[in-house]
Amino acid sequence: MGDEAKERHGWRRYRWVLAVVVLVLVGTFAKNAFVRFKNMAVYAKRSEGMEMLEQIHLSELDYFEKHGAFVAVGPTPQRAPGRSQTDFESEHMDGWKRLGWQPQSKVRCQYEVTVSTPANFRAVARCDVDGDGELSVFVSAREHPPKRVSPDNRY
Repeated sequence: MGDEAKERHGWRRYRWVLAVVVLVLVGTFAKNAFVRFKNMAVYAKRSEGMEMLEQIHLSELDYFEKHGAFVAVGPTPQRAPGRSQTDFESEHMDGWKRLGWQPQSKVRCQYEVTVSTPANFRAVARCDVDGDGELSVFVSAREHPPKRVSPDNRY
């Protein structure tokens, strides 16, 4: 057997190692892509809380500018909806109408505004878009624009 034949034969022995390495790399990339794709829908659903809270924040500031007071509104809907959307209804609808804010459609989060002092308010959005019972919470105040206060792994 010549040197050239020995080289080709040696390469054949390690082809399976290369195949296994390629399969492991492809599997790892596929798993990471699937996890990101799966969580993308949850991130999009959770973003409703921040968007709506920004609108509530601006509505409160606008109302204060016109009337010199903030509007306190109880939790609406009564509890955080969970995985499916629910109608934006509660016994506190008069407060939302007075504030001049109401969502265009069903919601995935619960919204509430409390007035701690005549010069400040606290707006809260609570979401549970994955339905696990752990809430993702967003908070806003007069001097503080909306921000998420719950850990990143809560949806």
